[in-house]
Amino acid sequence: MAEFIVGNSIRKVARKHPFLRQLLWRVDYVLIWLLVKIARLLPVDTASRLGARVGAWVGPKMPRKTEIYKENMRQAFPEVSEQELQQRVQSAWGRAGRIMLEYPHLDTILREPQRLQIDIRQPIPSYTDPRRPCVIVTAHLSNWEVACSAMAKLNMPNASLYSPPTNPLLDKLLMDSRRALNCELLPRDNSARLLVRAMKQGRTAAMVMDRRVDDGSPIQFFGREKISTLMPARLAMRFDCELVPVQVERIKDAHYRVTFHPPVVASTHCSDDNERATDMIQQVHNQFEDWIRAQPDDWFCSKRLWPRTKIDPSKETGTQADVDSYAA
Repeated sequence: MAEFIVGNSIRKVARKHPFLRQLLWRVDYVLIWLLVKIARLLPVDTASRLGARVGAWVGPKMPRKTEIYKENMRQAFPEVSEQELQQRVQSAWGRAGRIMLEYPHLDTILREPQRLQIDIRQPIPSYTDPRRPCVIVTAHLSNWEVACSAMAKLNMPNASLYSPPTNPLLDKLLMDSRRALNCELLPRDNSARLLVRAMKQGRTAAMVMDRRVDDGSPIQFFGREKISTLMPARLAMRFDCELVPVQVERIKDAHYRVTFHPPVVASTHCSDDNERATDMIQQVHNQFEDWIRAQPDDWFCSKRLWPRTKIDPSKETGTQADVDSYAA
């Protein structure tokens, strides 16, 4: 989510003046609060459709975010014409709006059986034994929050990473809706210790990981290296559990299919833990590519994925040493 919605054009000035920043945060909060309240009064499918209209109208008015959308889409789909690219970005903003106005109805999506189809491609102990954690990874596709709803239906206790909005008022508002996900939500920054603690308590670790991180390892993504975290693979190896890619697909309005794909296993040619972790995350990214190609308009890619300057991969956050020290 953008740091400012109403005041996005003056964000640089607002960051330098605390009073203006606080004022814009409050204006954004009132705007989103009103939308959430209206959405809550509507049936969930109607709210979802309203969100699509709002997102398609508001999103393009944030030119910086829209340009990042285009850059990412252009990299992923170089064969697409500029006109089609523009249409996809417009549609993607609409899908993002759907997610926002579905937040107040996360409890409905979890409660009504017909709204959530669960497809398990390969059973593992975690799906039937709440004491056996695994590591779940997914991408920013459709409404990725619904992955937690699927885990709740399977009675899988989990700790899920999330990125708090810069606006603390919006963070609280969204957290109120996320309570319906029935999971422990952990802030993404400095998360290795928190995830290790949760897994030692028997909770499954879940994270959305198609974004670029500031420190990580280079992984091929749509034919170009993206700096990605290896933490999910390192956690799976440390706790000797499965690393499971989970795909969320929007069927229609607020109806979803959540597919638990077979666990990712490192190739036999890998010689050490770092190679195994890199290989596993590369396999995950390959699956992400397939999912995104199948539903490009549902990909929420408003963050820059391929940086303009090279990042040193030796400075990865959440290394095996981190995981081992926290697990000791």
